[in-house]
Amino acid sequence: MEINIKNETLPLCSAVCRTKSTFSAECDVIVPDSKPDMKKVLQISARPKITNTETRNGHVIVSGSVSFDILYLAEGEEKCVTAITSSCEFSNLVKDSNIADSFLSFADVDVSDLSCNIANCRKLSLRAALLTNVRVYSCRDIEIISEIEGACTKKARLVSDVICAHTQDSAIISDSFSLAAGKAPITEILKTDATVTQSSVKIIDDKAIVKGILRICVLYKSETKIEHAQTEISFANVLEASGIREDMNCEHAVKVIDVSSKAGKDAEGVDCVVDISAQISMRVIARASVSVNCVEDAYLPHGNLEYKSSPISADCVETVINRDIDFREKISLPDELPPIDTVYQVVARPFVQNCISEGGMLKVSGYSEVYLLYLSNDSDTPICSHRENIDFSFECDSPGCMLTPVANCKLLNISYTINDEHTVDVRGSIESEVQCIRTTESDVIYTAGVGEYTPVQRPSIIVSCVHSGRSLWDIAKEYRVRAEDILSANALENEEDISKGATLIIPK
Repeated sequence: MEINIKNETLPLCSAVCRTKSTFSAECDVIVPDSKPDMKKVLQISARPKITNTETRNGHVIVSGSVSFDILYLAEGEEKCVTAITSSCEFSNLVKDSNIADSFLSFADVDVSDLSCNIANCRKLSLRAALLTNVRVYSCRDIEIISEIEGACTKKARLVSDVICAHTQDSAIISDSFSLAAGKAPITEILKTDATVTQSSVKIIDDKAIVKGILRICVLYKSETKIEHAQTEISFANVLEASGIREDMNCEHAVKVIDVSSKAGKDAEGVDCVVDISAQISMRVIARASVSVNCVEDAYLPHGNLEYKSSPISADCVETVINRDIDFREKISLPDELPPIDTVYQVVARPFVQNCISEGGMLKVSGYSEVYLLYLSNDSDTPICSHRENIDFSFECDSPGCMLTPVANCKLLNISYTINDEHTVDVRGSIESEVQCIRTTESDVIYTAGVGEYTPVQRPSIIVSCVHSGRSLWDIAKEYRVRAEDILSANALENEEDISKGATLIIPK
């Protein structure tokens, strides 16, 4: 007896590791000789930057640096606010026994907390608590059997989501803007902050266009007081991504990793122009669904089919749920903070904490870290900051209890209204995306051949009883006859006509 085997290639891309972990980056800052002694730290901010993600057998190493901006009140000089900067390197090790060298990994790092300790008027110890989010994928092609001509086969259709293309790059965004009318000229820029909002990605063949809005806030000294200026810069950058297509599902991430500014002169020679330079990192990951037929069981009627099989697990994003979540919160300052003169910036960073399917409902919840940055008329604390977490959540009908939901979110926009010198209304919008992943597991035949066969002596008539859990396929394979021959011998149209406990005539 001869058989003809057809093979297919099944690409698999499975998430072997999704993990979040915290670690710290610490450094000592020495006040430069050109700066006055330190009396009090007013504000610290930090920007992490990943420089390398290395996948090794059993672990992922994420390394990079953290840049610190420090504002402090100088010793012995009333309302003299001074700015210094520093940086330190970090390295974090994520362990997982399932990780191999060839696996594909993506990492993100955020600052979850900042603390400082003034050793003396010239030395400051800084500590940044960093939150790392690492995803590792096993991407490989396997050869499977899709057809065995001449044999009875039981087939399954496997659907796999594959990372077809991914790209990561950075870009410099430069622009200039003039101070608003009535603003005092710049004598010294203290600090520049930048955040990305309303980011999106548009795909054309082999290219990804990442768009967004860069919100800039500059804190500076004039001759009489501390001032601030704001602007928004729209950007669009093209990333080369070989193999990416419009019909693929894409996720993207955009982050500010460096920003600086300097004062420039207007047409009249007054320092009323701000030149901005910001570096952003951009990442795009594109997926597509691939489906193949595979043989998971087979036998030869009146013959011996020898085969080998192995278990295969395939992940596929079956449904994507997008929700815009609006939040509003009244933020009240603690008693120990001075009253508000002017709010110069509100920064928010959303995080998903829980994403579960329960009781027929999909439930997503998290929080936004909201930083209220403001100026005060208090001479001892002219620059202040207050952090508060604002919870968010949404529920919707669950697409299925067998699906695994994975959620992420990003900030769309944020605004504020000053109620009085102690309270501020903060409003914002968060875009949440939930990928509902179906995992299909099957034993797949990957090699088969005809073995020696000695016909078994059997009665001319065999009657088999249908027991619970025993399918027509099981009965046909046991007696090495075709399922359709059993149906024909018993005058049945299909398997659904067979009732539990029924007796079936098994033809030769």
